Amino acid sequence: MRGLPKAFVILVLFSVAGYCQTFRGGIAGTVTDPSGAVIPGAVVKATNTGTTLSNQTLSSSAGEFSFQDLPLGDYTITVVQSGFEPLKINGVRVSGGAIYNLPIKLNVAQTTSTVEVSAAAVSVETTTVAQTNDLPEETVQDLPVNGRNFTQMIALSAGFAGYGGSGAFNGSRSGQVNQQIDGIDNNDAANNSSAANQGGIQSIPGVLFPLDAIEEFSVQSQGGAETGRSPGAVVNLIVKSGTNQVHGTAY
Repeated sequence: MRGLPKAFVILVLFSVAGYCQTFRGGIAGTVTDPSGAVIPGAVVKATNTGTTLSNQTLSSSAGEFSFQDLPLGDYTITVVQSGFEPLKINGVRVSGGAIYNLPIKLNVAQTTSTVEVSAAAVSVETTTVAQTNDLPEETVQDLPVNGRNFTQMIALSAGFAGYGGSGAFNGSRSGQVNQQIDGIDNNDAANNSSAANQGGIQSIPGVLFPLDAIEEFSVQSQGGAETGRSPGAVVNLIVKSGTNQVHGTAY
């Protein structure tokens, strides 16, 4: 390391951080003109429609932009650059452990108007090899889960073999699953299952995690190297962050 130029070390660190994943999600893409040429310096803004909190960045010299570690929810993306028509994209969904790939094409400005479109329902993931299965809030709340126990939902993910919340992924041994809540360790030291929603074992208190508190149930059946720990899958519970509207549930 002593013989390497500082600029090279910094470049490597930033290139690794650019595509790291967390229990949250992200939005990434490239800004181009109608001919396909990249547009650097465009102002890209992501606004959470539930909380109105926003993040802003500039497209790079290669036209690329990225929002990392965003709270889950629906976002509105606005893009502004001198000489081009402003663009507004509604309904960009940020899911746990996934990066929404959003290519943006700006039209040359003709009149003082703003183009408004809706994001595609399905976006092909091209930024990572990780395979993520997300159960959105509506599915988490409405599925007839036995005992309202979130651990049963793992059986709905591709690559799972077993019964209930116990089993294996992609041919690995049973128990080779990394359990997390908002990215924090949720692994039982005795049998490597979820520490929450059991009677308590090895000094771990018995905790009941209600379905009403879950925003998404996310499983990376083919995780990236940054997740580490277990060779099977990575399970993430994402806790609701709330919105500006008062609401609640009852059952």
